[in-house]
Amino acid sequence: MTIFDHFDAIRIVNLAQRTDRRREMDRELARVGLAGDPRVAYFSAIRPVDAGRFTSIGAHGVYLSQKMLLREAAAAGRSLLILEDDCLFLPGAADREFGNDWDIFYGGYTASDPQELLKSDIQGAHMMGFSALGARLVSEYLEQLTCEGIHPPIDAAYVWFRRANPEVRTTFADPPLAGQRPSRSDIAALAWYDRVPLVRSAAALARALRTGPS
Repeated sequence: MTIFDHFDAIRIVNLAQRTDRRREMDRELARVGLAGDPRVAYFSAIRPVDAGRFTSIGAHGVYLSQKMLLREAAAAGRSLLILEDDCLFLPGAADREFGNDWDIFYGGYTASDPQELLKSDIQGAHMMGFSALGARLVSEYLEQLTCEGIHPPIDAAYVWFRRANPEVRTTFADPPLAGQRPSRSDIAALAWYDRVPLVRSAAALARALRTGPS
């Protein structure tokens, strides 16, 4: 089974105004054979009014969006693949086979220690998979998670969960199946060239050329 065969639902987190990312993501889905798949749906990303205790509004929104998707999957008893809308599938992503001996699956990530993935700090949550059990356990954890100071972003919260629950089976695509497309960020503060409309359009074109054809 390829990784995409393992999930009851595949959800893509996308802000309604980011039609550019939705078009690019549609092309990515077609590349891995998911175009028109009934399991696939876009999730209208949550855009909070402020950053709260997160480092940015975007980081807050990503956290709330993935938390909501996990809550829905847990309630329905479904396995779930979450994709962020800047996900870029790497060559062979549609063909690599995986067993089902996991409850959390990392498809795209950066590891502080690639030789010890299970113990490593992990950045990136643009391709995260959960079995029905994994979705329930992680959802329950996020619902009760409290902390002092700056709130962890979603990728750090997943690391916190794994360290608190080492018995929960986790696997990593090694090497990763997905990266992130160069794109105007909804998480970080915008650079000057993404705040000026005409220059922003040129910057978007430059990113597309850098990424290459899908």
